[in-house]
Amino acid sequence: MLTITCEPKTTDHTVTQNETPLSDLEISRRVLQIRSNWSISERLRRRREAEQRFADLMDKLGSEAA
Repeated sequence: MLTITCEPKTTDHTVTQNETPLSDLEISRRVLQIRSNWSISERLRRRREAEQRFADLMDKLGSEAA
């Protein structure tokens, strides 16, 4: 009787630069740095857009639940 062993396939995996996980602190730092360059009108515009997207999401979730 023949016995065959199944070896798990392994591949060489090299970590590229974009696979380095960022900490929450680093992400927050980068976001704050980007936001610091925004004007007041830019901040207001982005806030309104975010509020509208949130309202649209809540409407969609509400209509799907019904």
